[in-house]
Amino acid sequence: MRISLLPHHSFLRAALTSSTLLALALGTLTAGENQLVARAVLPAATFAPGPTSGQYLGATPINGQTLPFVAKQPVQGFSALLREPGGRYLAMSDNGFGSLENSADYHLRVYRIRPLFRTFLGGPGTIQVNGFFELKDPGHHIPFAITNHFSEERILTGADFDIESMQRAPDGTLWFGDEFGPFLLHTSAEGTLLEAPIPLPDLAQAGRFIRAPQNPFQEESSAVRIMNAVRAHAQANGNSRTPVFSPYHVMLVDGNPSVDHYARGPASPAGSGLAPAASDIFNAASLQSAGFPVVAWTVNNPARMTELMRHKLNGIISDRPDLLFQAVAAFDANNDGTAGDLLTPDGLIDITRFDAQGHRGGRDLRPENTLPAMEVALDHLMTTLELDCGVTRNGIPVLSHDPHIMAQKARRADGTPYAFADEVLISDLTLRQIQQGFIADNLFRGPDQSNDRTLSPVAVAFAADEDLIDPYVMPSLQQVFDFVEAYVTYYKTGAGSSHPDAAKRWLNAAQVRFNIETKVNPRSDRDNHGQVYSERTIAAEPFARRVARVIARNDLEERADIQSFDFRTLLEVQERYPAIRTVYLFGDFPIYADQTNSDSDDSTNLQDEQGANTPWLAGLFWPYRVTRLDHPFKAQSSGGFEGMALSADGRKLLPLLEKPLIGGGGDLLIHEFSLASRSYTGVQYRYPLAPRGVAIGDFIMFDHEQGLVIERDNTQGDLAGFKAIFRITLGPAGSVVEKEPAVDLMHLADPWRISRHGARPGDIGLGRDFAFPFVTIEDVVVLDRWHLGVINDNNFPFSLGRHLGTGRPDDTEFIIIRLAEPLHPAPRCPDGNG
Repeated sequence: MRISLLPHHSFLRAALTSSTLLALALGTLTAGENQLVARAVLPAATFAPGPTSGQYLGATPINGQTLPFVAKQPVQGFSALLREPGGRYLAMSDNGFGSLENSADYHLRVYRIRPLFRTFLGGPGTIQVNGFFELKDPGHHIPFAITNHFSEERILTGADFDIESMQRAPDGTLWFGDEFGPFLLHTSAEGTLLEAPIPLPDLAQAGRFIRAPQNPFQEESSAVRIMNAVRAHAQANGNSRTPVFSPYHVMLVDGNPSVDHYARGPASPAGSGLAPAASDIFNAASLQSAGFPVVAWTVNNPARMTELMRHKLNGIISDRPDLLFQAVAAFDANNDGTAGDLLTPDGLIDITRFDAQGHRGGRDLRPENTLPAMEVALDHLMTTLELDCGVTRNGIPVLSHDPHIMAQKARRADGTPYAFADEVLISDLTLRQIQQGFIADNLFRGPDQSNDRTLSPVAVAFAADEDLIDPYVMPSLQQVFDFVEAYVTYYKTGAGSSHPDAAKRWLNAAQVRFNIETKVNPRSDRDNHGQVYSERTIAAEPFARRVARVIARNDLEERADIQSFDFRTLLEVQERYPAIRTVYLFGDFPIYADQTNSDSDDSTNLQDEQGANTPWLAGLFWPYRVTRLDHPFKAQSSGGFEGMALSADGRKLLPLLEKPLIGGGGDLLIHEFSLASRSYTGVQYRYPLAPRGVAIGDFIMFDHEQGLVIERDNTQGDLAGFKAIFRITLGPAGSVVEKEPAVDLMHLADPWRISRHGARPGDIGLGRDFAFPFVTIEDVVVLDRWHLGVINDNNFPFSLGRHLGTGRPDDTEFIIIRLAEPLHPAPRCPDGNG
């Protein structure tokens, strides 16, 4: 193998030659020393055009950087370099801000840069940024939800993949190593995805794959991805209101094994046909850090309410508004021994801190979805009335959880029998027929449920004023809005004004919110009436429009949300009524054979459709019941393909995991991937970390069996830290690689003080003993047998390794190292086979 001497760095070649000769003449180049011979710096706060980024980092400045970055993208630190003609490079930025949760607004890009090095002969020591291209998937090769799922270009973001390594194949296409899968991504020379992400097979288990906790084919990491996609859809349609994530509370990661996990437990209910599943898959903290409010349903136990408030949920939906208010009022959020932290000075629940929602009004206290149910929720000062809607034959939204007028919940107004066999669809009747024909006052939910009209004085008065046959007729959505106004009047100036809680009641009702569910079921199965689920109501899109129009006519867009398990309705709202917030319900009740079972609830939305993807999620992929229970995570978080070498013959990729596998010992794994067959060959090598090493930063090959690996510890700003480059030799398949130290990046000779150029007070590691004290150093390139280029990933705006005196975030530094010992290609056999 022949390595030329910096053929396209003419000015640098001269500088290196001159400086080396002068150093030798002056005796400043000590034998055995690796030496800094050039350095260029890209300031941390370097931005490129683009959409606003950093929105999910919080509002507090980080290392002096004001957030978010409006209408621009940080150029960031770089995790991979490819040489280009004319002293230029392709520099790949990684996933953005360090995690899936905070990087949905960071576009995955490859920048074109040109370093103008500072050397012994001078020079500006800067890096030019000369444009970029973005990774994108317009061909829909990615089979799971991505942030820009519903867009035409489908630009990839740091919430979709965490790219950490890049190589160019002989055909000019690019390959990227990802950490979230881990996956290999194959794109055109300009970043367009050419095929589906390629997973890493588990050689220890045939047919299985090595997966990290962020893997999109696991339920545990899919909710954030789906919420990112629907938020981006909302924003693209002018809806700036962040959608709400609303899960069944037993599916939350809570560390409480005693919670009744119902259908989610490892032992699925008899007759459900469900495979076992891990019970806890939704991490509220993860979703909140991604920017989404989390409101759980349906919680009726005070101890559980308190537990979930301790988990800092944004809200709870409950059948017992009385118990929920008591729990909120008694909650000591800051642990100072004084309750009431979530209340306003008026004694109301502060909705900016917690949203207490009465489920179907207050269905364990009054028959559900009726005016008395709404009244009891208001009596107990709920911040939100949660309710369900159907749509009548004449297109009017009416309160009902079910597509039929259920015999369990309603009776005929004329007293004639009404049983399961007699049930009629709401969509077959007009509002007048429903309100003249039925009274929904049946009791069946326990001893606390009552239909005593004397307990609902506002509903009784409202029914009389509206000429309704009974307070328990099924009200229209418009009537609910009118009823709340009547409730305010009743307690502010009307008959209830002398009530001891009158002021609290009318003040709360005057600002109460509405959370309105569209009860649509897209399944093609038939229910026990012989009717296809999806044909029992009007279609999803007009259903959503009917509900939204009522909200808009009442100017309640700021106070009313639309929620659903059927995401088609929510996407329709986002497109046509962008002022209305949407709430995404998630659940996994079983589909029972007997649909008369009241607990079956027609199932919920995390279900497949006879082996196909769920029809509920508007085409967004859900890995149905694929969880850590049967697919344990083997790759560590942030432990995927940090480094990826290209073989000297250009035929194979050699991706290297950043960290050891969980339970796999202390060695890292190198896998061999054939570019010709687009598959892993089964060849594997083991890479042992140094005693102080916790992870690798890069891996490249410089001949047929020799390569370089960057290793590091987790320190930053510590001159005693460990950052090093090792020279390695690959042996037979399955063997442990040989390695020897090549460069101590914490101790480089800088006899001409190149690194002092541009130094600020308090900077460390500059001068005669130059150090690279960054937490992540992720790029090494071979320039010739004597010289290496190294560049750091500055983790903008977080890392603080150099500018300790000023507290400024780390810059990106590109250094060139003159090796004390040259890289010698390994000898090859006469037949060329090594």
